[in-house]
Amino acid sequence: MQVAVAGGTVACHTVGTGGGVVIVHGAMQAGASQADLAELLASTYAVHLMDRRGRGTSTAPVAADPGLEVDDLQAVVEATGARRIIGVSSGAILAARLALLVPSLERLVLFEPPLSIDDSMGLARTAAFDAAMAAGDLGRAMAVAMRVSEMGPPWLFRLPIPLLAMMSRRLLTPDRKPLALALAADVAIIRANADRVADFAAITTPTLVLDGTATRPYLRKAAAALAATIPGARRVSLEGLYHAATQNREEFGSPDALLPTLHDSLA
Repeated sequence: MQVAVAGGTVACHTVGTGGGVVIVHGAMQAGASQADLAELLASTYAVHLMDRRGRGTSTAPVAADPGLEVDDLQAVVEATGARRIIGVSSGAILAARLALLVPSLERLVLFEPPLSIDDSMGLARTAAFDAAMAAGDLGRAMAVAMRVSEMGPPWLFRLPIPLLAMMSRRLLTPDRKPLALALAADVAIIRANADRVADFAAITTPTLVLDGTATRPYLRKAAAALAATIPGARRVSLEGLYHAATQNREEFGSPDALLPTLHDSLA
């Protein structure tokens, strides 16, 4: 399904039957990044894997305005009739923003939203990301984004930026280049929501906040703060999991470990 949005369409790939669930992916991902998780849920739900603009088979261009991506998600929810959303990383922030606008949502699951609290992410470093993107140096932009978000094993994101950039350039396959270009949108989402956790106190949708015990400290801090802010929200910290947990098994994800908690929350 292609859903009309500002500037083009966003793609939505559906598996399973039942009540609708939209999965909103994070940075350096497309909808297919959670395909294994969708298959696990498909026996109970119609799972809609959304390609955010600029990724996958969506035709709408990447936008620096996070509000446009919230509008896109609302369009997908309306087109599919889904009333449950699983938001992953930056996609979790979009999902939380939509819940403020659409109180009729029935369930909300937020997996490790990268909310910077009291400069927990050191966002001043994103100026180097802007410079790299402006220069067209996607490898360096990826390296800076990895350093800011602390993605990957600790030894990796502690490498000097030039070395990390060299390694990132080798990863820029034709499939990954659009995802790297779209990083600007994820950085914009993080900046726009820095120290804005209090906004989410107005969410009325029953909410589960998920994090892994092996993830980065700033993500655990954000999960705790968000769960304490959203009225009635429940936080579950899954033992040994980290930020890649929702991804496909071949991408070092652990979707099977998430399944019992998701079924319990989405029911």
